[in-house]
Amino acid sequence: MRRILSFAACIALAACRTAPTAPPAAPGAPLPPLDEAALDRSADACQDFYQFACGGWMARTEIPADRSVWSRGFAELDERNTAQLRRILEAAAAGRADPADAFSGKVGDYFGSCMDEGGIEARGLADLKAGWARIDAIADRPALAAELARLHGAGMTAPFGLLADQDAKDATQVILIVNQGGLSLPDREYYLSDAGKNPEIRRAWAAHLRRMLGLAGLPPAQAEAGAAAVEKFETGLARTHWTRAELRDPARIYNRVDRAGLERLAPDFPWARFFADLGQPGLDAVSVTTPAFVAEVGKQFASAPLDAWKAYLRWHLLDDMAAFRAVPAVLVQERFAFQSASFSGAKELAPRWKHCVGVTDEAIGFAVGQAYVRRHFGAEGKDRTTRLVAEIEKAMEADLGSLSWMDAPTRERAREKLARVVNKVGYPDAWRDYGTLRVDRGSFFANVLAAGRFETTRQLAKIGKPVDRGEWFMSPPTVNAYYNASMNEMVFPAGILQPPFFNREAPETVNYGAIGMVVGHELTHGFDDEGRQYDALGNLRDWWTPAVGAEFDRRAACLVKQYGAYEALPGVHLDGKLTLGENIADLGGLKLAFAAMQAARRARPGADRPVLGFTPEQQFFVGYAQSWCSKYREQEARRRAVVDSHSPPRFRVNGPLSNLPDFARAFACAEGTPMARPAAERCEIW
Repeated sequence: MRRILSFAACIALAACRTAPTAPPAAPGAPLPPLDEAALDRSADACQDFYQFACGGWMARTEIPADRSVWSRGFAELDERNTAQLRRILEAAAAGRADPADAFSGKVGDYFGSCMDEGGIEARGLADLKAGWARIDAIADRPALAAELARLHGAGMTAPFGLLADQDAKDATQVILIVNQGGLSLPDREYYLSDAGKNPEIRRAWAAHLRRMLGLAGLPPAQAEAGAAAVEKFETGLARTHWTRAELRDPARIYNRVDRAGLERLAPDFPWARFFADLGQPGLDAVSVTTPAFVAEVGKQFASAPLDAWKAYLRWHLLDDMAAFRAVPAVLVQERFAFQSASFSGAKELAPRWKHCVGVTDEAIGFAVGQAYVRRHFGAEGKDRTTRLVAEIEKAMEADLGSLSWMDAPTRERAREKLARVVNKVGYPDAWRDYGTLRVDRGSFFANVLAAGRFETTRQLAKIGKPVDRGEWFMSPPTVNAYYNASMNEMVFPAGILQPPFFNREAPETVNYGAIGMVVGHELTHGFDDEGRQYDALGNLRDWWTPAVGAEFDRRAACLVKQYGAYEALPGVHLDGKLTLGENIADLGGLKLAFAAMQAARRARPGADRPVLGFTPEQQFFVGYAQSWCSKYREQEARRRAVVDSHSPPRFRVNGPLSNLPDFARAFACAEGTPMARPAAERCEIW
């Protein structure tokens, strides 16, 4: 029920829908190119540029009660998009959809069933109890295998995740990926480490398990036994998980074993029965991310008591449905209370309509997105972004030619890869077909399962067929962007191509700093520590000469050290290895976007105009920084330090800028000041 994406490096961690501190601007209302009120002109730009660019915004902005984070860029833009989607979905639910909206009936019924709080309360625990009855009926291991297949078919990722994706070493093939999974807490460290607040969180989780199971109707003794079984089971799985930093190594997580190897790896798990029940009896092409984890699942299938398996599956069905808010409010509130205290810090649940917009976009996003694009994304945005992409790719080509540390053979392969990058802007050429998705207006619980079955069936049907190079992994309204190494493509959904990232009213200098950096960031992902391991065709292949590869690693180590010294909270350091790819992309993206801006100014002289007294170069950097102004609650900042491959916004601004001589020149920062690292300590790759 929780989608797992293939390897795609994004500009931002996929975030929950957010609420504004003030009503969003009316649709079409112009936003200022740069925000004077966001500035803190009392701050020294050479000491802390993030404070200079965002200090005013941070001082006057409060995080909404229902949110753990709020930002001037992603959150405020996502809020505007959410309001626009709400109008589309409410019209569909009321039967007033535009006839041109594909699958408007399914969209309206899904959204309408989610919004039907009264109906959900009236149904009570009936849907959950029906699901639990099937689990309770498991009498032997074959029946367990059948139930696991049924639940996985509906999208559950316990105990593992299933994904159809390209073979990393043959990008023309689609194979099945079996991912490590099955945990309730965000990361293995919460189970295994006593650092920080982990022991406290484990105790809170243990109490939460018991309360949830009791609220769902289990007698105290059964709730106690079930919770203890889940704790033991998940801790055992966590011991076999690789760390998030380890999972960033494409070579490490590529373990093509096929069906025969899968059966050798976990011989006690009935793979033939499992795949047959999923409707894929002949499935053979398989890779696993974490062999020890899959082996452990096989051992547990054979040795763990059936009652432990039942408790584990009951819990995950309950937890998933509480996350979707498809069960009575008392369960939803209990889950929120635990998540808030341990991980988010939010003070209240998001309004129901925002939650339902988000889950509908997740389930039927390309039907919703088609309506969104037709109403809110014009040709100008696509054309100007496409031009900008071409300019930044040209800047990358020039950069490759100027790198003294890259030899001729590696440079040639890099240029070949750059020339083959595919760019997708706005929306897909072909829209997804939801014809086989069955939606029942009467039960949101049933619709969540139906959407999971639709997506699992769609994923598994791709195996053994030609790669669909037109597929998108984000819906058009999404405020994000990504680079997909196996496709060697950059994707920029319509959702992000709006202010403050792309502002039609702003000078080009500001847009280059905002959306231009996003483009440069994604392009650099093709050449970061992960992306560089893939060739022009998307195959995991080493195309670097040994000496140049070693030099890249040496330069990357500079960023590991720099960011590892930063603290998300006092005493909570960033993981320089976990965040390395995003830090490389931020640094490279800024350099490329700045070079493209300067080239554009030379090609189109006379276009500069003053903004708040800043020079064109300064406008670029302020435009960049102000798109990242953010505030986090303590719990959220602590969680992201463990799970997020992106650095906190303060360091996404100050970190790369302190390595850029162009920034130091623009603001006359003396070498050795915090925003102008000494030449001997300066990190530079691209």
